[in-house]
Amino acid sequence: DEKSVDIQVEKNILTISGRVEDEPYNGYRPVYQEFESGRFVRQFTLSNEVDCGRIEATVQDGVLRIVLPKSEAARARRIVVRAG
Repeated sequence: DEKSVDIQVEKNILTISGRVEDEPYNGYRPVYQEFESGRFVRQFTLSNEVDCGRIEATVQDGVLRIVLPKSEAARARRIVVRAG
């Protein structure tokens, strides 16, 4: 959830850190688990084309979504061709 994850950007390094908690299995015992509980940290180097001031993050149904918008300078623009 949003309380167990922290996202920071510093010097074009995006850092995602958080904690995964065990879920109670009321009356059941897990036979196989894909991941363990505990802390995690992931870091990504962002290009200069990302507008770090407009990064947005949402979490819904256990899925973290991070939007990295391009900066205005990096967006493609149409150049008008004029006759001499």
